[in-house]
Amino acid sequence: MLTFLTGCARGPDEADVRDVVSERLRSAFHDPLLEIASLKRMGSASLAAGGDGAARMIVYYNARFTLERDYRFSDWDALNPAALASLLGATERGISGIQSTGNAAGDSLLVHGSVTFSKEDDGDWKPVLFVPPEAPDAVPVQDQASETARELVEPIMERFSVMPPSQAAASRAIIAEELQEAMRQIDLRLDNLQRVLVVAGGQPSGEYAVVAKEIATLGKPVGVRVAATTTEGSVQNAQLLRSHFATVGIVQSDVALMAFQGTGPFAAQGAAPSLRALGSLFPEAVQFVVRADGPTSVSALRGLKVDLGLPASGTRNTALAVLEAHGLRESDIQASDMGPVEAGQALARGEIDAFVTVISAPERQLQRLAADNAIRILSLSPEAVAMLARNSPGIVPIMLPAGTYPGQDTAVRTVGVAALLVATTSMSNAEVRRVLTGVYTGIDFVAAGSSAGAMISLRHALTGITIPLHSGAEAFFAETKASEVQTAQ
Repeated sequence: MLTFLTGCARGPDEADVRDVVSERLRSAFHDPLLEIASLKRMGSASLAAGGDGAARMIVYYNARFTLERDYRFSDWDALNPAALASLLGATERGISGIQSTGNAAGDSLLVHGSVTFSKEDDGDWKPVLFVPPEAPDAVPVQDQASETARELVEPIMERFSVMPPSQAAASRAIIAEELQEAMRQIDLRLDNLQRVLVVAGGQPSGEYAVVAKEIATLGKPVGVRVAATTTEGSVQNAQLLRSHFATVGIVQSDVALMAFQGTGPFAAQGAAPSLRALGSLFPEAVQFVVRADGPTSVSALRGLKVDLGLPASGTRNTALAVLEAHGLRESDIQASDMGPVEAGQALARGEIDAFVTVISAPERQLQRLAADNAIRILSLSPEAVAMLARNSPGIVPIMLPAGTYPGQDTAVRTVGVAALLVATTSMSNAEVRRVLTGVYTGIDFVAAGSSAGAMISLRHALTGITIPLHSGAEAFFAETKASEVQTAQ
């Protein structure tokens, strides 16, 4: 239900903002979770006019919320920090107090949030859905290493060339001796530096790339070079691992199994028995996206234009399995393979009827489209969900809670896969331990801006594993408190 507010010189006041926030919390949590302990209006700013030409204003607030019951925001079926941030008009960095191991009743969350309003013809203000743009990345500091090296080498060469004749031989011997020692130290450090671990991520704008980039930082404290590389997704990552062009890769659980067995897109290459799982990272929900006035079921996509994802991503294979569970083959639709970014734009222009993405929810592009009331996420049929969970290893039932996307008042029934961290048997146990220690206990993925990373926890580290664990991972989890690691049911 929309709330209309009386206009004033500076727009909606503190009580108006409190009312809107309370209403959104009630809509998302049918079993009350967060109570507003305090809320203060901090200011406002004008926004560009909406699509209807109406003036818009964003009002900022600081608030403290108290949890009325225990809740684990990192659970795979919970409203995760990214969705909560969108609900409250905040960024993930704008919420503090969320504990990766779970919050208890009475805990407090501090939020720097916002509510956006649109001005009606009669002067009243109406709250509207709005997803603020992401903050730009920080400008990298310029690397001065090359200039510093040049400033050191040139004087050495000058000293070597310009010597008094009586001292030339002795002086050059001293320089040569010191340079030989320096070269030994340089070689030692370069040998260490050039032990490059390559982490295969995903598309530049996706969660795989963000998580891979954070994993790549783990080598810095110990002098090991770790490089993150962008790819098309799971299928390509598995191919890079099996050909030894990558050390670690993020791969959908169902794709990892196909690569291990040599089925599906890997049938021509054969099995890759050296692939090993290091751990489970986060769930990726299958999301069939249609326009707000589009089809109401997956079965209704017959004969329509549907984008199934990039050829080298895991999305396409998972999407085909979901279609088949609804009685549809690829030949029953007009399939394309643009990928989620281009497909989202094509859907908004009316060039396609639906697209599929397998990604952690909420996804930023879908948040914006949902805020514009442009899309809906289709629920899968109960029969299809049961069939997929029964017959497709690595696929598990998932519910996207109400509030996952702006304007989503009811839960969406779907399935999902786990994003696995995968390597091969050639990765040493020591390297595996270093990576897992960092991933599960050392990286603040929320601070890094990764909505999917916020769901990485020891609790679900073994959920959805479809291929054998690396021996180093077995040892790591065996030493971890049993209560912190929950195996898949």
